[in-house]
Amino acid sequence: MRIVGITDLHGKYHHLKKILLYDPDVLVISGDITHFGRDLKVIDYLRYLQEKEGIKILAVPGNCDTLEVIDKINKIGINLDGRYVNVGGIYYVGIGGSNRTPFNTPNEYSEEELYFKFINTVKNIGEEIKDRFILITHAPPFNTMADRTLEGNVGSVSIRKIIEEYSPILVACGHIHESRCIDKLGNTYIVNPSPRSFFVSDIYIKDKIIVKGIELVDF
Repeated sequence: MRIVGITDLHGKYHHLKKILLYDPDVLVISGDITHFGRDLKVIDYLRYLQEKEGIKILAVPGNCDTLEVIDKINKIGINLDGRYVNVGGIYYVGIGGSNRTPFNTPNEYSEEELYFKFINTVKNIGEEIKDRFILITHAPPFNTMADRTLEGNVGSVSIRKIIEEYSPILVACGHIHESRCIDKLGNTYIVNPSPRSFFVSDIYIKDKIIVKGIELVDF
């Protein structure tokens, strides 16, 4: 299964044609699809990718996405926030929005709210999910390469706690534009492609789920 991941589009989409060259089975979007609800045509393009190009799209809203954006991605069936799906034997779990910021953006949560959003999402799966899922989240985990700013690390302690307790095979995140990276926490790969690039990863199931490399590709 080939996964391509993008984040922080902020309403821009013309450059996304490049991802088609990589023939993805699944496209994951780690939030901030729009810039405070403007440039909604990006959602029409995502619908095109899903319906005409046959790409399975799984997205979460970011802290800059409004209720109108959330409603629209619900209508085209790509919103994974607070939900999970099983695609080809791999669970995908979505946690949208971000931890609190100084900017009072539309879609922020306390750390407790983020953590229990995850717990409530996976409670019906049980232990089966451990080491067997991909987490799509806007907020990066705290104190990693994915959440560094000039002022320090500003990621979510709850997302880090989820990684430490549940060991997803991969975390696709965004939010911090300057922290483009591939990192690792325990056995979990963490990827923040930033708005400048997308990631490509081939994942397959043998006795266990194996990530066969991750590559960052500039737009």
